[in-house]
Amino acid sequence: MNLGSILDGLMRSQGSLGGRRPQQGGFGGMLGGSGGLGSQIPGGMGGLAAGSLLSLILGSRGGRSAGGSLMKAGGLAVLASVAFKAYQDWQANQAPGAGRPGSVPAQPPAGSGFHLEEEKDKNGHEMGLALVQAMISAAKSDGHLDGEESARIQEQIQQLGLGNEEKGFLLDMMAKPADAAAIARLPKTKEQAAELYVASRVAIGDADTPEEKAYLDRLVALLDLPPDLVTHLDAQIGAVRQTVATGTGV
Repeated sequence: MNLGSILDGLMRSQGSLGGRRPQQGGFGGMLGGSGGLGSQIPGGMGGLAAGSLLSLILGSRGGRSAGGSLMKAGGLAVLASVAFKAYQDWQANQAPGAGRPGSVPAQPPAGSGFHLEEEKDKNGHEMGLALVQAMISAAKSDGHLDGEESARIQEQIQQLGLGNEEKGFLLDMMAKPADAAAIARLPKTKEQAAELYVASRVAIGDADTPEEKAYLDRLVALLDLPPDLVTHLDAQIGAVRQTVATGTGV
């Protein structure tokens, strides 16, 4: 399955479906990014437009808009970077959110357990696919993607020009309800569990509805993440969102 094609499709502007592709196509293009935070973090989605399919899936509420901005700046790789920095601080017994204010976490090195290009989930699939699954499932947790909205997104996915496997993956994700248990079955390591929590938390945003809070609580329990590690992950997510929002450290 081509993760790059899926990411290209999610970034595609709703107004240009069936039209030209982003200038930097494929996963190789995603690795480069261009300008700002996207140039600092491999995997940057510098081309993510406000009207992209991913933005439609995430919704427009304040907290989710902040998550969309984070994805626009750093893409999937920033999720891994956030999880890696928080995990390091947790292991070193440092205070949550430790580090230079306004800084962007470094790219996880090879062999760290957080390097997206080499990590596979429990099913042997690219870890990036698991992160996409986690984001879509979490985004559906408050019901803002009702049947009508999901059907509209599925119609747009049909127009993306993806291969059958990639199209089937996205259609399947959109057809499924929010399912924390399914996401919790994906990781094979605690590092991967931390990444999936970060992806879910970013997709949900501020978790200001009972449904969102219940979804995250269930996910944390099923992933068996220690409470103090979750505190570190939340603090690092907040710090990087603030960095992107203010333009500091970019």
